[in-house]
Amino acid sequence: MMSLRHIGIVVRDIDESLDFYQMLGYEVVTDVQEDGKFIDEILGLYNVKLRTIKMKQNSHMVELLYYENPIPDDNFKRVNFVGCTHFAVTVDDIDELYGDLIMSGVDFIREPISNGKVKVAFCKDPNDVYIELVEEL
Repeated sequence: MMSLRHIGIVVRDIDESLDFYQMLGYEVVTDVQEDGKFIDEILGLYNVKLRTIKMKQNSHMVELLYYENPIPDDNFKRVNFVGCTHFAVTVDDIDELYGDLIMSGVDFIREPISNGKVKVAFCKDPNDVYIELVEEL
């Protein structure tokens, strides 16, 4: 049997990212510092120093990864880049959440729109990861 375990997101600012995902309803499960031979070997990196915060909402887990060493490269990402570009979460009231996130300075592609079955809006987390917010109508 296979199932999705978590989505890992390398973050620029751990506190800003933590606040953002808590606004989406995620709760901290673990918050640990990682380093040593095992983490170096599984990541194929050297002298890794990493803070990992695992957050959960229902059965959906997000893992925030803050690298103190090596410092990650950063680049501009767009929603149509090849590879994993976004993940979607189901929300109860997209208009209320949209208002709260806009007031907090979160960037959206546009305001929520509906096709009669769902109401959808794409936003970026503090690390330019696109999140599709979906309210089922």
